[in-house]
Amino acid sequence: MLRLDDEGIERIARQLRIKLGIDDQLRPDMMTVIVKLKEHGIIKNYVRVPDEQMPDDKACYDSDDKLLYIRESTFCAANALYSHAHTDAERQHARFTIAHEIGHVALKHEGLHFRGKSSDAAKRIPSKVRWHERDAERFAAAFLAPAHLA
Repeated sequence: MLRLDDEGIERIARQLRIKLGIDDQLRPDMMTVIVKLKEHGIIKNYVRVPDEQMPDDKACYDSDDKLLYIRESTFCAANALYSHAHTDAERQHARFTIAHEIGHVALKHEGLHFRGKSSDAAKRIPSKVRWHERDAERFAAAFLAPAHLA
């Protein structure tokens, strides 16, 4: 399996931003990003999952079904830009979580990928899964804070 360096991941993140028409946006709305992913056929859909049905993870991407599962509290926090219900730290964490899962999509990772306790456990395993998690984190950073807008 070929590992991507930082420049490769940044290139993929920028290409996706361009494809989605958000390359000039410093802080893209993540729900708009998800809708555009669906419109472009990159994902089939997203599913809002009640917190009690996904207690250990904040989001999940299933490459077989091309579905993005987002825990309800993560979804709400990411959409809370004008709400006082969530702190800025909660909003940023939710945005990063969603960008992380989009990283699995953009990097064409196969299988189920979780963001949360399942992901943390995977990082302790020396395997392809651990690489995928690290690459998705690097993608999320490049997607949310692209060098050309910094």
